[in-house]
Amino acid sequence: MNEFSTLVQFFFSGLTSGSVYALIAVSLVIVYKVSLLICFAQGEFFVIGALTMVTLTSKGLPMPLAFACSVLISAAVGALVERFLIRPIRDASVGSLIVMTIAISLALRGLALLIWGKESKILPPFSAGKPIGVFGATLQPQVLWIIGITILVLLVIWLFFEKTTMGVAMRACAENRLGASLMGISTEKAAFLSWAWGSGIGALAGMAVAPLLFMQYSSGVMPMVKGFIAMSVGGLASIVGAVVAGYLLGVVEAYTIGLISSQFSDTIVFTLLIIVLIFKPSGLFGATRSREV
Repeated sequence: MNEFSTLVQFFFSGLTSGSVYALIAVSLVIVYKVSLLICFAQGEFFVIGALTMVTLTSKGLPMPLAFACSVLISAAVGALVERFLIRPIRDASVGSLIVMTIAISLALRGLALLIWGKESKILPPFSAGKPIGVFGATLQPQVLWIIGITILVLLVIWLFFEKTTMGVAMRACAENRLGASLMGISTEKAAFLSWAWGSGIGALAGMAVAPLLFMQYSSGVMPMVKGFIAMSVGGLASIVGAVVAGYLLGVVEAYTIGLISSQFSDTIVFTLLIIVLIFKPSGLFGATRSREV
């Protein structure tokens, strides 16, 4: 493999991890836009989706059906978390709510440990096929699935929020919760659906990448951290920003690992976050709000 092929291979690696970061960042943004809360349990939904699909396929369920069931189960868990753990304390301080999401994260991680144990598990690829050669580099068919799922999720999100009544209602809640409630829109229902959406998308990220990784109960920690960084860099409430920042982080991380050292990858990523927040605290695609003095 020549130097150019090596650079292309790094780029493919960046697209793969960037798709995962983008999906998790989008899941965080959807919850934040409606609930004004960052859900630090998204890493656990990443794991729940992947390990649920591993279990269902191992029991003989066809992969498409296992895929759909895993998404629905993860979305249901997220919705139940909002209904019974977040909603009762929605009037608490932001700090208390964030601590609650961290506690939920730890609880779900412990539950995953009880259900699936410490052993690492891997999911069969979504489709058979040899690696695809591109400019001397190789592209695994599963990577195409990951990128395709990411594009499909973004298209479905756009259609839902732009073309459906409930989507428009959720957008209204994101813009002005008080105004939306005065117009008769149920903010509680919007929050319930946003958690279901966010949890399902987080699960999709885990399911898509599971055939390339060994998954275990604690595998969601770093994807959650990177997804949160992508969300912050892109702008807390910007879905477009989350996607762009997710892919940016994935590519930067891949080239850092390939050209410098894996020991510096996290340092470079966090440095990028610091630089962006210093010069544009609202994020690359975040709206700048003026303050009255």
